[in-house]
Amino acid sequence: MTISLSCIVASAALLLGAVDTLASFAPNVAKEKSLLKLYAPLANDIDGAHLLIKGQAQTYPIIKNAFLFLSKPRDYYEGMDACLSMGDGGYVFIAGSRGATELVELLNSNAPANAEVQGFDQYWVFNDIFCDLSHQIKVNASVGQIQGWRDQNAFRFLGIPYAEPPTGERRFAKPVSKAPFNTGVWDATEYGHICPQMPLLPNRHQRSKFLDILLSRLENTATENEDCLYLNVYTPSLKSTKQPGLPVIVFIHGGGYTSFSGSTVLFEPGHMVARGGVVVVTFNYRLGFLGWFENTDAWSRTSVPGNQAIHDIILALQWVKNNIASFGGDPNRVTVMGESVGAVSIRALLSAPSTWDLYQNVIVESDPITLPFKPAAMATQETNYFMEALGCEPNNLSCARAARTEEISKAQLPAFDRALADNRWTTFGLVYRPVIDGDLIAADFTELVKQGRHNTKANILWGTMRDEAGLYASPLWNDPVPCDNASMALQELFEKHRIPTIMDSGFFQLDPTQLDSFRATATRFSTEYFWLCPLRYLSRQASKHKPTFNFRFNRGRDIPLVNDPFCGTEADRVCHSLGLQPSLGSGDAVPGYVQNGDDALFARQVIDRFTSFAKTGNPNPQPGQVGFEASNPDVTSVKWEPYNSSSSSSSSSSSAYSPILELNLQSKMSYNAEFDVCDWMDRDFHYGFQVHDPAKYVSSADM
Repeated sequence: MTISLSCIVASAALLLGAVDTLASFAPNVAKEKSLLKLYAPLANDIDGAHLLIKGQAQTYPIIKNAFLFLSKPRDYYEGMDACLSMGDGGYVFIAGSRGATELVELLNSNAPANAEVQGFDQYWVFNDIFCDLSHQIKVNASVGQIQGWRDQNAFRFLGIPYAEPPTGERRFAKPVSKAPFNTGVWDATEYGHICPQMPLLPNRHQRSKFLDILLSRLENTATENEDCLYLNVYTPSLKSTKQPGLPVIVFIHGGGYTSFSGSTVLFEPGHMVARGGVVVVTFNYRLGFLGWFENTDAWSRTSVPGNQAIHDIILALQWVKNNIASFGGDPNRVTVMGESVGAVSIRALLSAPSTWDLYQNVIVESDPITLPFKPAAMATQETNYFMEALGCEPNNLSCARAARTEEISKAQLPAFDRALADNRWTTFGLVYRPVIDGDLIAADFTELVKQGRHNTKANILWGTMRDEAGLYASPLWNDPVPCDNASMALQELFEKHRIPTIMDSGFFQLDPTQLDSFRATATRFSTEYFWLCPLRYLSRQASKHKPTFNFRFNRGRDIPLVNDPFCGTEADRVCHSLGLQPSLGSGDAVPGYVQNGDDALFARQVIDRFTSFAKTGNPNPQPGQVGFEASNPDVTSVKWEPYNSSSSSSSSSSSAYSPILELNLQSKMSYNAEFDVCDWMDRDFHYGFQVHDPAKYVSSADM
């Protein structure tokens, strides 16, 4: 027979299981305020609780057979009490002759839940948890007791504060660690507030109420509030003190530093947790000018440090370092993963020596890496725009701290517009970005990499989408652009004096017979300029210190509820953000959407490659490595070759060796991709971090 048990107690002669009938397709979050379950067990008392499931990262067939495995040996009555305390119980089964050690090894191997287990008697028992909040458990963390719940994929601890509310005198200041909970238990059964949002796209002034409602749904109904520095922990295993911790992935969300949060359903990591055997942490950080309020000569960096969003991220990583062992994670095996501006944030971490002991690996997805960090003088000027819109004198910090949140949100829009008008080359997606403050960040990342002053110990895995810039094509050019108007249209992304160089290069060829030739050509060229070619350039620099692993998504997944006919499956364009769902396995997180067939197959491959990297610093499974990745032929059949300086030319000429894993249903390695245009950009056109070198910036006040 084949086994599927819900509660397994380690003993030479005891297995327990239960049947629950709480089936629902609801998303993995409570829709109404929940009360903490009284007498929820403490993980320390359970002494090892683990979820084991056939992690296929798919919606159907609905997996009802998640294991709850308790690794501490118990007799019959103790085992029954332990299972009942966790919401399971009712059936007793006698195991075969093999003991708990073998079953623990099975658990740690992440074997499928319906695997043949020789030596154990086997029975069908289902445990349909889904959104049932009665399955709760507490952990003892350094900050106090925290109570969460579990579904099939993970133990979930949501809305944990990692900082004191950044309000009042703490507005614009460096975040302060949350004080320990002196009494009671922290309710971590639902998400905390999200940080105040700012609409990003050019039509933001006309944003409809419908989009406000949609955004709320994408945030799992969490409400906006400046008290928003919360994180969420998802783990498949609450280890006993005698068991080694699991690898940890800390995910930094994107959204232009204006939108989204760690609780946005597109960043739901349940499938990654269940399949990868890793702990995942998501979190919020301050957005807009609340996260990017720059210092002036009027106050010290002690009061206003600038880079508030990055300081939030650092404090969240420090919280992980100090607390993640209580949730089954290994604080010495931390991978920071980020997409879009989340990836830009990782670039800042790689540039900030004070953070280097907080992580070992980085996964950098879709960083528009041609855009440099911001000079402090530029950031100060933009902060002055904000102060003016807020009705405060430039140096009147008390005025800005006394303003209502609604006033802050309103003042950000005209200040953002003025900042974008000053520097259109930054695009509307990266007006806010890390600032070279001389304290946290000493210089632009590109300069630090050239000098070997970045984090040379970190293992780096980074890459792009095939058609990144397509996401920006529709907002910038709503209608087809006639070929005769190409030069004017390109001024949305490039300075006027650079456009003749583009048009004469031979790399911007328009087809007058095609209605939308301009948008297609601009997408390709901009993708190469903002993402692909500068990443190739920097890989050549970074690999002098340590090999890097480069990727490109040639397959993605359309964003639910967002219809952009220029991007996505029907248009055969893998635009910016379309790699999110395969990376996290979140394709069925939005109700009504599923992840099956090739979508699930591709998600399994990406999850396996990324979690393998989190385990060892190498996306190729290593000998003896446990996990699904070691038996996934879509992973093992293609060796991911690193970008290694020993196998590449030291010059920037056409002889350079540029290995990239082209991610698809059948992935493959490619070499010297977009070879000619990247060589031309290296040699003649140059990148944003060269043309707009922050070290040479002159503010309008100095002119």
